[in-house]
Amino acid sequence: MKLYTPGEYRGRWYFESNKYGDDIDKDTPPYPEILSDLKKVLSILIESKMLLPRFLEGKEGKLEYKNVEDLVTLIETDNFLYKCFLFGIRGDTIIYTEEGEETYSNIFSLEGFRTFQQYFSLSTKSDIWLPMSFDIDSYSFVWNLERHNLNYYRVPAVLKKINDVLGWENESLLVREFNELGSLQIGYDLFLSQQVITREYNENPNPEFNLKEYLSKME
Repeated sequence: MKLYTPGEYRGRWYFESNKYGDDIDKDTPPYPEILSDLKKVLSILIESKMLLPRFLEGKEGKLEYKNVEDLVTLIETDNFLYKCFLFGIRGDTIIYTEEGEETYSNIFSLEGFRTFQQYFSLSTKSDIWLPMSFDIDSYSFVWNLERHNLNYYRVPAVLKKINDVLGWENESLLVREFNELGSLQIGYDLFLSQQVITREYNENPNPEFNLKEYLSKME
């Protein structure tokens, strides 16, 4: 049974500000605060174990570093920030279980980090944060309460911390948005939609899951 489905977004949150315009050309330099912003974002992601960077779009090879300062230096190498308009970072995520920690790759990513404007997104392609996972093998939803209970709170906690630290005006983080296979974003939170979780619960009840309490969080 596969508890996540790479290739399909379950949640995607956009961070942006209106401080710099959209006009760019080949000579547009990185915006002045880019290194400071990058360090803030990467520090929180690494400290929370939500994203341990391993690969940088546009650069070959695996990232090898000891701390955030080393990582930012790698990103700056060869004037990388001056040569691209945007980039993304992929890597590992540590997931908590009752037996300990598990490492998953490419389930939480930083995407579209613009060098000319304060803008990027954080996304997940995993059901690990949800009470039920879509199992590819059986093509149906199955319960995923252990990983959900131990990890779901981490998504909104990281998103809120990054938003607070950056201090950008960012109304888009508060939107209500449906994603693939019934996942629902409400602000920082990620849910299975009311329709999906109610249908699946009625078909396959789980006494350890409080449906009423879960639905109330979506109101």
